[in-house]
Amino acid sequence: MVARSLALAGALGVACVVGSGITPASASDYKFKLYNMTTQYTVNGFKTYEDGEWSANWLDETIKPGEYADMDWNSNEGDCVVPFRVSWIGYETEQYQVDWCKVSNIYLHDNGFTWD
Repeated sequence: MVARSLALAGALGVACVVGSGITPASASDYKFKLYNMTTQYTVNGFKTYEDGEWSANWLDETIKPGEYADMDWNSNEGDCVVPFRVSWIGYETEQYQVDWCKVSNIYLHDNGFTWD
């Protein structure tokens, strides 16, 4: 698998509940991996929704089937449940929602996603 380091601009970060006990020194510790477990679809976009608008694309490169990207909110403030969108080359964007305070990995499948 190819690992790619990706980071979200500071103002876009959300992830864990305020007061969760995470100190500012560990703010960059809120990371997860985005796995493309599809059989044939290439991911070309990942966005989150907060403050009434969608973020810029987190991805600088595509994620082909079997690859993953290292993702980092660069923050531990904000809501835990935040919608996100995944866009695919040649296919429509799909929208999902997850509790980011519980996510370590997101697995994108041909139909939907799973996480742990």
